[in-house]
Order: sequence, then structure tokens, then C-alpha cells
Amino acid sequence: MAHARAEHSGYDRALAIACLIVLSLTLLLFVPKTVDGSGATGIDFSCFWSAGTMALDGHAAAAYDWQQLRQLILRVHPIVNQAPYPLDQNPVPFFYPPVFFFVAALVALLPFPTAFWIWSSAKLLCWALVTFAIRPRFAAVLLAFATPPVLYDFIVGQSSLPAASLLGVILLTLDRRPIISGLLIALLIFKPQYGVLLPLVLIATGRWRVFITASLAIPILMLLTGLTFGWDTFEGFRAAATFATTQFHLTGGLAWFKLQSIYGALRFAGVGYELAMALHIAVAGAVAIWVLIIWRRNVSFAIKAASLLAGTLLVSPYFAIYDTVLLTVALVFLMNAPAAEQGSLLSKRSALRIGYAVLVLLGFAYPIALAPVGPLMCATIIAIIWLQCRQPAMSLQSGDARR
Repeated sequence: MAHARAEHSGYDRALAIACLIVLSLTLLLFVPKTVDGSGATGIDFSCFWSAGTMALDGHAAAAYDWQQLRQLILRVHPIVNQAPYPLDQNPVPFFYPPVFFFVAALVALLPFPTAFWIWSSAKLLCWALVTFAIRPRFAAVLLAFATPPVLYDFIVGQSSLPAASLLGVILLTLDRRPIISGLLIALLIFKPQYGVLLPLVLIATGRWRVFITASLAIPILMLLTGLTFGWDTFEGFRAAATFATTQFHLTGGLAWFKLQSIYGALRFAGVGYELAMALHIAVAGAVAIWVLIIWRRNVSFAIKAASLLAGTLLVSPYFAIYDTVLLTVALVFLMNAPAAEQGSLLSKRSALRIGYAVLVLLGFAYPIALAPVGPLMCATIIAIIWLQCRQPAMSLQSGDARR
């Protein structure tokens, strides 16, 4: 009886203890190296900060010129010259859409060290608030912080945590506050690969208020960006995005193991561009159809949200290890799914344990194995969703997406 009550409440003491152990070891082993300022701490954030500095100086479009941006980055991060691949020949440029200058310019108002820690603190706070809003339990917040992608995002100062938090809020407000959800989708264009499936889901499920709001807000946001930072930023972004695509997808200027997508895994295995991209597109199409089927079915909203989050990663040919924070959000949503009936193939508790174990083991194995682990992580979450959908208890229940 006690086991059944625990299963239906969603509380898992063993999982909570495992999360606490992983988080404690992470803080003990990695945070001291981050705080002392050595290594690559904030190296990606230095790109944002430098681009913001150029925007404040009235030369936002110049941030898309790697040679100019690199000189500014070197002032705050000399380690750029010690990268394992020649950044002067194969650079990783600033290729965020121009709307991101609003954020970059804001953080550039502060000295780099101060800006990095404020940026890091703010995104971790948002992460905690959003995960608590999805699942208002301490164990859920603990799980959200005790996964390797969160550590990787924090160390380099990336934008995946705020983007994943934003996507989480979009899902939470989708039905309760559709206008707000649409406005938030417009803000997500700073990381467009995170929103690639949203329009399809909105159209397929008839959420027209959200769709129309986002469709109106995005051009307005782009207009404000052009008026504020100059229209040449859009041309700079186009050129930088084209260059980045060439470097990442064609020449291998960035090591293949860094691409966690199906495409990246195939290129890592030695498959040529045409075949790898064709197979990736085939998988992406199948995943998109699967997500739409899930959203059209009468299943728990938690299952729908998790399917969108896992599917979003597999659709994109370019995502890095820190982008797998979306899978962490998926696990938090799955904590809200109805408990499985007795005799089911996989209990909810077991599913969450397996999902968390895979994220942790593969996440920490990544810097050792130097291989794309993203597809396996995504496949695990998708398998859990598939098994949960097969269970009779997965029919829609009141409040399942709230608690």
C-alpha cells in the first residue's frame, strides 16, 4: 500500500538521494575549478559579452566578423589562442540572430567577470523557478540541477539554460495564458532550433491564439532590433550563419563529436555529407510526425510536453551537449505523468530512474569518450514516453500536467 501511494504521488526517495549524491560530487569536483577562473570558464559567454560591447559601441554588425570579435575576446579570454583546433582558421563565430543583441548589450554594461557571474546566477535562478513551476516539489528541482548538461552550460556560460527555461514556460502557459505563450515564443527566436516544432504543434492542435500572437510579435521584435542595432546586423547574421553551417556541416571545422545530433553521430562514424544529411532528415521527419501524433492523442499533457522537448533535439542537425538540458526538462514534466497501472511493463518510478541514470552516465561519459551521446539520450526519453503511452493509465487525467 505504501509503495502504491509513493508511486502515485510521484515521490521517489531513491531517485532523490541519487540526485543529491550526483549534485554533491559535481559541486565538490568541478565548481572549485570553475571559481578559480582557470580553464574555459565563461569562454562562450565571452563571445556574447564581446558582441554586446561592440553593439554598445555602435558596431553591432561587426560582431559577426570573427577577426574583429576575436580581438575583443582575447582581452578577457586569452585561452582562445590555446584551443585544440586553430580558431584563427576554423572559428566559432557569433551566429546568434540579431535579437540576441538586446541581451548581449545588457550584460556588456558590466565588467566581464561581474557580468559572467550575474548571467550565471540569473539563469540558474530562472531554471529553478521554471522547474518548480512545472513540478512544485523539491525533488524535481534537485533533479533539474543534478544533470551534467546543466554543469556544461554553466562552465562555458552558454544560453541553453535560459532557452530551455523559456521553452518550459511556453509549454506551461500554452493553454492557460495563450497570449503570453505566443509572446514568449517570439522571444525564443534567439535560439530558433528550440522552437522548430512549435509551429507544427500549434497548427496541428488548433492553438490559433498562440500561433497568431507569435506570428505578429516576431516581426515587431525584428523591427525593433533593426531600428536599435542597425539593419546591417541581419546581413551579418546571414553571412555568419552560412559560414557556421559550412564549418559545422561540411568541412568538419568543429570536431564531429561535438555535434550531438543524428547527423553529427553519422559524420563521426565516417558517413559522408549527403548520406548523413539524408538519414538525418528522414529521422527528423519521422520524429516530427511522432510528436504531432502524440499531441493529437488524448494523453497526459506531461507526455505531450516531454515528446516535444525530446523531439526538438533530434530534429536539429546541430545541437551540443549542453542543449540536452531539454531532456532534463522532459524528465521533470514526466514526473507529472499519471502513475502506471499495476502489471504495466514499466512503472513510472522505474522509468524516471532509467531516464535519469542514462542522462547522468552518458552526460559524464561524453568528455571522456569524445563521442556523440545525444542520440542515445534522446532515444531513451522517447522510449520511456512510448512505453508510458502504451499504458492504460495514460489517458488524460485532470490536473496531471499541474502537479
